[in-house]
Amino acid sequence: MRLALGPAVLFILGVAFDWPMAFVGAVFAALFLQAPAPPSLAGGTKLVLTALGLLMLAAAVFSLLQPYPVHYLIGVCLAVLWAFGLSVRGRSPLLVVLALLAALLVPLLARGSVELAVGVVFWLSANMVFALLTTWAAFVLLPVPEQAHVQQEAPQGGEPEFDPERRLVRMALVTVPFALAFFLVDGGAPLTLLFVAILAQQLAASTEDGPAVAGAMLAANLIGGLAAVTAHELVVAATFFPFLALVVLAVCLGFGWWHASERPDSALAGSAMTTFLILFGGAIAPLSDSAEVAMLSRLGQIGLALAWVLTAFVVLDALLPERAPRLPDWRKTQPRGHAHGAKAPGPHA
Repeated sequence: MRLALGPAVLFILGVAFDWPMAFVGAVFAALFLQAPAPPSLAGGTKLVLTALGLLMLAAAVFSLLQPYPVHYLIGVCLAVLWAFGLSVRGRSPLLVVLALLAALLVPLLARGSVELAVGVVFWLSANMVFALLTTWAAFVLLPVPEQAHVQQEAPQGGEPEFDPERRLVRMALVTVPFALAFFLVDGGAPLTLLFVAILAQQLAASTEDGPAVAGAMLAANLIGGLAAVTAHELVVAATFFPFLALVVLAVCLGFGWWHASERPDSALAGSAMTTFLILFGGAIAPLSDSAEVAMLSRLGQIGLALAWVLTAFVVLDALLPERAPRLPDWRKTQPRGHAHGAKAPGPHA
């Protein structure tokens, strides 16, 4: 119910009050509400300030670099490398996505209009605030049952199971050439560029399961797209705001039920809901394309991104495969359990 009502209510309020990019707030709410607990007040505030700072910094830097095309592209490459550096250091996936937005989306918009880029930065941050307020309200009104508060084992610390430098190079070799070509030929479809960057991060260590992951993502986007087309046709047939609100609520309830079910494919519900919110939100916005065109365009972009990423990783697995982290010589010769001067356990430990 939380996952269904939170995004639906935020989406409906955004349409009612006609605030820009309202569906983005609903997407953020859907991401937050899939977690077992809401972000803390301090964590949410830090996230919003970090997002605003990252995006504003990107808008300022790339507006200054506009007269220098070569430096502009170098700046994009360095920003992408920095975002992937956050990923290999184990930072929050949402922070990595925000960094990729700052590295790719903002420069792409700033090339055409700095004012547009600044407006998008402001409304992205504002909609994140709306999403956090909605998330906190949802967890207050629909609290987690007491029996759901199970004691979870703390994650085991330790060394990463991969070489961070090697993984950073692999992700960069997949994303940076595509980004450079995209900017040089003026690709014009930001979703494709963002999909390549996010997929490169997600599939960097799972290329053996890459085709399965790609198929699951296509299935989720197809289901969300079909839901957007159906909702759009219903709303166009009966242009009555309460009916629009009822349609959005019904679709979100369906995805919420799917997410909470025990079905083996329930993990796809979040992606399908995100696709529905983006496509339907874009379809009912002024001067937008129809949902059918948006769905086909989005699925085509995802297919292109998947084809590039999977092909690139197949080549990289042959030429530059993943490997375990390289330990210093003193760690290689030290017996297990004696790292950092630790004593061996006694016989009765």
